[in-house]
Amino acid sequence: MSADQIPAKSMNYSDLVKPTTVANDAYFQALTAHMRKNDPVPYIESDTHKSFWVATKHADIIEIERQNEKFLNTQNSVLMRREVEEQAVAGGGGPALRTLINMDEPDHRKFRDLTREWFLPANLNPVESRVKQLAVRAIDDMLELGEEIDFVKDVAVWYPLRVIMMILGVPEEDLPLMLRL
Repeated sequence: MSADQIPAKSMNYSDLVKPTTVANDAYFQALTAHMRKNDPVPYIESDTHKSFWVATKHADIIEIERQNEKFLNTQNSVLMRREVEEQAVAGGGGPALRTLINMDEPDHRKFRDLTREWFLPANLNPVESRVKQLAVRAIDDMLELGEEIDFVKDVAVWYPLRVIMMILGVPEEDLPLMLRL
């Protein structure tokens, strides 16, 4: 069944939180196409997740990214089941994830400034081969996970962190500690 053959009345925006929706490409594409056409920034309510907004058009996403004082990353930037998020927050008293992509100013700038100099071409050239090795490792890790992965959880968090740790000389065994920091 193609995306245009799925009746709009059978679409439920809260299906976006279900892994089965993402696994069913035709339904996922039909649902997001319907949103882009009829409701490009819908508010999604779900029994299993905190309510959230979804920007479905590229232009809207770019505009949101430009307004980082208004649209914050610290809270609600990662979609998690309600109970998982509550446990994570209760355990540490803060956001469920505290990585650079989940930070807002002034923390984001402070953490970026820690490594900014290292990312200049003159400093990257000597470590380029090691960065490539880490990239190959990330690809190998993805292949080991099978046909379906959560790219953010399985790759986007770990690869940049490993590169930063390598640049700073932090040993690999400190990876869990660095993620918590």
